[in-house]
Amino acid sequence: MDLPQFDSSTFSSQIFWLLLCSLFLLFFVRGVFLPRVVYVLEMREKRIAGDAARTQEIKTATAKLQAEYSEKMQQNRENAAAKQMAKLLEFNELRSAQIAQAQQVFHRKRLAIEKRQVLNIDIKQNFVKVLLSGR
Repeated sequence: MDLPQFDSSTFSSQIFWLLLCSLFLLFFVRGVFLPRVVYVLEMREKRIAGDAARTQEIKTATAKLQAEYSEKMQQNRENAAAKQMAKLLEFNELRSAQIAQAQQVFHRKRLAIEKRQVLNIDIKQNFVKVLLSGR
């Protein structure tokens, strides 16, 4: 039982076919497979670079929007504080006017009560004088 691959008479044929298949495989890999792999890798690199650039644009736009939002919020806070202060001043003025009006009413009523008390005292004194004088 002889093994044909170890038969020295077939070595040249085996080497020929080995070289032919190896060269065919080399040219196939180099001409068909490798360009496709290189193309895919180049497209991948371009896509990654594009995605990185797009990510940077989005980050920049986001930072800009955040700055605008913060600025608007600050303006809104300031406007709200100014409106609140104006309302507070308006309320204080209205309250002061109502207090002044209430004080005037109180003063008038107190004067009226004091006049009545004076009149009551005068009436009592006159009544006592009349009673004492015997009329």
